[in-house]
Amino acid sequence: MDRSGLPSGLPHRAGSRLAALVSRMREAGWEPTAEEVADALWLARWADPGAREVTQPAPVQDGEEAAEAAGDLYGHRRQMPAPETDEPESRSPAPGRRAATPSRSTVSLYAPDRHGGAPGSAFPVRAPAASTLPGLLGMQRALRPLLGYRPRLPSLPSAHSVLDEAASAELSARSGAVRPVFGPAARPEAELLLLMDASATTSVWQLTFDKLRQTCERLGAFRDVQALCLHRGKGGTPLIGTGPDPSTTRLRPADQYRDTTGRRLTLIVSDCVGPLWQDGGAQRLLHRWSGGSPTAVVQPLPPRLWPRTALPGEPGLLVRDTGQGGPVTFEPDGYGPPPAPDALPVPVLLPTPAALGSWARLLGGEGRQTVRGAAAWVRPRHHAMPAPQGSRRADPRELLGAFRASASPGALDLAVHLAAVPLVLPVIQLVQEAMLPDTGPMELAEVLLSGLLERLPDVEDSPGPRYDFVYGVQELLLQSLDQGAAELVLKHLSEYVTRRFGKGTRNFPALAVARLSRRSVGEEPAEDARSDIRDVPDELFAQIPARVVRQYIPDPAADASGGAAQAELLLRRWREQGDPWLLDEARRHAEAGVAAEEENARLVLGQVLRAMTRTGAVRRRPGRAQELLREAESLLTGDGIEIRLELARVQYELWKNDGDLAPLLAAVRTLRGAAGGTRRADGTLRKRVEAERRLWLGRVLLELCRTEDGGHAEQRSVAAEAAVELGAAADLLITTGRPDDRLCGALLDRSSALRRSGAEISERLANLDRAEVAAGEDGALRLRCARGRARVHRDGGDLSAADSAFAAAEALTERDSLDRAELLTEWGSMLLDDGGAEEASGHAEGLLREALTTAPAEGALASRVQLLLGGALVARYQREQFLPDLYEGCHLLELAARKSPEGQLRAEAWLSLGKARQLYPAGHVQPGRAREALTRSLNEALEARGAARASVAVARALMGRADLHRRADRSQAALADYRAASDEWQRLAGELSEELPWDEIRETRERIAALEAG
Repeated sequence: MDRSGLPSGLPHRAGSRLAALVSRMREAGWEPTAEEVADALWLARWADPGAREVTQPAPVQDGEEAAEAAGDLYGHRRQMPAPETDEPESRSPAPGRRAATPSRSTVSLYAPDRHGGAPGSAFPVRAPAASTLPGLLGMQRALRPLLGYRPRLPSLPSAHSVLDEAASAELSARSGAVRPVFGPAARPEAELLLLMDASATTSVWQLTFDKLRQTCERLGAFRDVQALCLHRGKGGTPLIGTGPDPSTTRLRPADQYRDTTGRRLTLIVSDCVGPLWQDGGAQRLLHRWSGGSPTAVVQPLPPRLWPRTALPGEPGLLVRDTGQGGPVTFEPDGYGPPPAPDALPVPVLLPTPAALGSWARLLGGEGRQTVRGAAAWVRPRHHAMPAPQGSRRADPRELLGAFRASASPGALDLAVHLAAVPLVLPVIQLVQEAMLPDTGPMELAEVLLSGLLERLPDVEDSPGPRYDFVYGVQELLLQSLDQGAAELVLKHLSEYVTRRFGKGTRNFPALAVARLSRRSVGEEPAEDARSDIRDVPDELFAQIPARVVRQYIPDPAADASGGAAQAELLLRRWREQGDPWLLDEARRHAEAGVAAEEENARLVLGQVLRAMTRTGAVRRRPGRAQELLREAESLLTGDGIEIRLELARVQYELWKNDGDLAPLLAAVRTLRGAAGGTRRADGTLRKRVEAERRLWLGRVLLELCRTEDGGHAEQRSVAAEAAVELGAAADLLITTGRPDDRLCGALLDRSSALRRSGAEISERLANLDRAEVAAGEDGALRLRCARGRARVHRDGGDLSAADSAFAAAEALTERDSLDRAELLTEWGSMLLDDGGAEEASGHAEGLLREALTTAPAEGALASRVQLLLGGALVARYQREQFLPDLYEGCHLLELAARKSPEGQLRAEAWLSLGKARQLYPAGHVQPGRAREALTRSLNEALEARGAARASVAVARALMGRADLHRRADRSQAALADYRAASDEWQRLAGELSEELPWDEIRETRERIAALEAG
């Protein structure tokens, strides 16, 4: 590379032309692809006479030299040491410096570094993404005969014309001058409609559907390929939408897509077992469509299972005579009763190149075509399938026996291995890939449709449908699974939990592996030892490993005595395994202990009730957690230190559940009043108990200072007290000689308290040094320490050190994990807030785009990323006036505004969207859209404010709408909103005097004065 950013083999004149060409294309609003720019570079090189003069015949090279020469020819050579020149050497910027803004006259085709950290002279180009689906080439070859398909009614001649190269060459040769000849554009006449059956097993066949879609799009036989989903509406009406989720897609009647000209081919991918097939609605739809255009069903199940479906295909001959209009007829092989007179055959195809190729030859060949295949008969009044007979809960041995009698060996092995994991699709596919690579969707479908499973209710953020084995079946299957295989399956599951939910999540599969291998799981963890640890969102990831462990190792709790002792033992087992069944048993025994007035029975029952609030069943019932906590609070009466500590924990949970500050203040009083109970009768200090009390007091005070009640000075005072308590707790944990992971957690919480108390940067860094030592090899704690260090450097203004700390933290995250998404979001936000060089903005954009692909689709984090990324794109549009940036930015902002679960974030997103819509050139957006967004921002801010006297979000929303009125010369409306914003600022002034944006307040007053004066 030379200093201009172009390949060193390219003459400077050609580089200047290329730079001018690319700049003009960008000004024209066209962003070229990598291939197009590479073609332009090649043409520029060989079109330049100077390039021919400097080109020398290269000697024959081998090894790395030959590879480098070839790379230079195609513009992809590796970075090599720059040749010695008289000019200063070009170096990359120092870690702490921002690169200078690249010149528009220099263009580089090299791909940017990771996360957008491109060299200053880089020019981004779009490159097509490589397909991740194997076997596309074989499928394309099989479907190639569709290029010869011709509909019964030909299309109208195209109004577009293209260059006829042969005619142009001949005319130019005859006339002696270049004479182009244009002719009508030859384009495919056929269209293709791909429909995915949106049933419970949709996700199983998604890969098959995507593979078929990509194949047809690249085939070149269709002028249009639509990939949609077939839904069942109310009353069994077939509907079609763009996605599998009916709540997020607009559904239209399926007959709106009916074609009677023969131009549109229809393929429906379905296992034909869903409700739409059971009631005959899909078959009636096929009958209406088959008469007008070719229609077929792609059946992913193996043929031996077809008789169990609602569309039982049978083998035979498929016949089509193109000379008679092209209807498909069918001659079955069997000698059964003939079909009804009004029945029509519908081809049933396996998703294999052979079956699809036969169908393609049937439609694309000339004359009479006959191919081997399968078809099913459909009628205009197709009857529904009879309801299943017998009891809903059959004997598990009978169910498993019937499955063994008909299942393939691969499906049987898969069912046995799946008995050790939660039945969600990503985990099922993980087991198939790691343990049974020879199985695929067909074997999985056999298991799903075997009758061994039942559908579970959906939970938030679940990656698809959830299943569980019918009662009694899982235990029977586990009898066929070797314990070593069970351990290996659970190891893969524990890795998935870490990737999916982050390192800070309770990894119950890992604990199950430790118990099965007879390894020690460590000392019984202290109650809530770490404040950062999260529960697994789906309790299946705790229940299933616990069942597996009980299958191979009988629970010793079964032999313990009843009452409080039994409840305490079961509670400890729940902390290890997470199975809610253990808590139900523990509650039963604890209540028996309370009735018998056993010692500590009330304490144990209170602990069990508080633990039950963390189970999925309780979380999904509004108000149930509060009921359990209130019951626990009423039980915890007495002066014992253990009772006092548990009462404080219950009060803390009460505050977390409903946000009422009273329980949090009560927890502070409880913990302060328990100070005298941490000493023995002889006056010596019970260090571990005192450490627990101070640790909880510090955490409660830290949460108290995070609330908005009280002034800024009071919050700093509370934060300082929290830092003292947490520091004392850490010192006590060290003196006990057994500083568990609570020590690092206490120091990290102290880091947050020091930040809020306004402590010096040096003190905060020294505290983090201690935390990093205490973290040891714990990946989750090391990640928290690295993020904390990045925040300290950011607060101190050392953005270079903060950037390095964020990079170190990134290395500790798992790919596609929630921890990574949160980290990248915080990192990108810091770079955007810096407002530095364009390189920093590009880096932030790369970070946020990766975070957006990693974060859960529905949730506050995804909305936060959309808000940040949308704002960054709008800001880039204001710098470069590249209109697609504005369109994408507004799209992301609107997604955040509509889908965020947090009212404050929705208000901010609507405000940003309203401001962005004002930037559109005339005619690109309706004039009232900006005002609509700003009004919605104000409404969301008012709703989020609730009973509070004022909020910054309301003031800013009023300011944004007032600015819009002022630009539109609506002075009175602008003045009214400015005055309302000023009143909001005034109400806030006494509460957050040191935190208010005084520059915005001054701007509000100036605008009011200007409007009143003029």
